[in-house]
Amino acid sequence: MPLKERPTQPPARLDRRSRQALLTGIAAALLLPATGLADPVTLERAPSGHLMVDVEIGTNGPYTFLLDTGASHTAIAQPVAEALGFQSLWENYGDVQSLTTRFSAERFALQDLRFADLAPMSLNSVVIPVDRSQPHPVAGLLGADALPAHRYRVNFSEATLTLDSAPPDHADGWVSPQSLLIGQAELRRGMRGVRVLIDSGSARTLVNERLRNQIQHHSGGVTYNINGVEGRLQNELVAEALPVVLRNLQLGGLCLNSVTALQADLDIFEALDWGRMPAMVIGMDVLQFATITVDREAGVFEISAAETRDACDNGRAQAEAPDNRRGRR
Repeated sequence: MPLKERPTQPPARLDRRSRQALLTGIAAALLLPATGLADPVTLERAPSGHLMVDVEIGTNGPYTFLLDTGASHTAIAQPVAEALGFQSLWENYGDVQSLTTRFSAERFALQDLRFADLAPMSLNSVVIPVDRSQPHPVAGLLGADALPAHRYRVNFSEATLTLDSAPPDHADGWVSPQSLLIGQAELRRGMRGVRVLIDSGSARTLVNERLRNQIQHHSGGVTYNINGVEGRLQNELVAEALPVVLRNLQLGGLCLNSVTALQADLDIFEALDWGRMPAMVIGMDVLQFATITVDREAGVFEISAAETRDACDNGRAQAEAPDNRRGRR
């Protein structure tokens, strides 16, 4: 999506809640060349369960970035961007869809970004304002635009990333034009057709009100960090959420007996047009047991159990792509 022209006045500053946002980005998926890197990249695991990677930018770094499958664009904390030469002039910006809202964010070109043994790349990153008085444990979010391969695999159990991986054996979900991973889940008692967004940037699995009402298994509210853009760069408790127990969760070839998710009113469900259907954001509490293999050129991905004990005995829970995505090559 083209970036907007400079406004007569800068957009209003985001309030604290609005900036607690899950970056899902809005740029179209890229057609990327092969990288020649087939060996797995070992990632670091944070206490929260997130996967981290050290990134160098030009002659600076290393900086710790969080691997975020829910982000089409790489994001960087504003203080880090300023140390690299960024100046906030609101000349180059665009819209970002988050968990809680859609807002405008400035862009900043990251020159010669590299990690592992990959060749340096240049990215147009999203700049995220953060509270300078608070520590930010990561410098940014590594989005889909920083994975320069048609295919990649993430083994969340082993904390490894493989670029130019073998193609997926199963089409369990599809890759949206924004590089988001969209799947479908099944629950006990034949509850099918639950829409799913795969998001390694979220520590917890989040469900919408429609799914919670269908399950009818919840208790009192708790205060919880929704782990959006700023929430992933800082640690704050910002939202009320209702615990919801998911029984016999099946996602692709991954089957789990019980998962305690959280229900919260999130704008992302409306943005994806999922407000009137049961839906969830799958976070690291589930993904820690999974391996995903993504083929962006074919527009599909596979999600399977990382360990045999979590593999489904019969069949797979798969999402069929919309008509305009079928047969994409």
